Amino acid sequence: MANDIQRSVEDQISELRAQVAELTKSLSARAGEAADSAAEFADDARGRMRSAARVVRAQGQSVVDAAKDNPGTATTVVSTAGLIGFAIGVLVGVSCQSGTRWR
Repeated sequence: MANDIQRSVEDQISELRAQVAELTKSLSARAGEAADSAAEFADDARGRMRSAARVVRAQGQSVVDAAKDNPGTATTVVSTAGLIGFAIGVLVGVSCQSGTRWR
């Protein structure tokens, strides 16, 4: 009787070991798939970043060319943006000092 119980326990242990080995194998395969997916995502992102950098570089060059062709207009645009930024800064500064809130 003791031998039957021991055999039953040993069978259960070997069955559990087989299940653990199968789970380990399955998890390993899934981890490999996840790593492959991450690598594909990184490659795709790298390609998109390069494409975006090319577009930004081309647009920047267009802005530089336009500023060279029209220096007066470029100066006016930059000066106007600076004045608007200065005015916003003054309004925010006055608002913070007086303790009132904009509603």
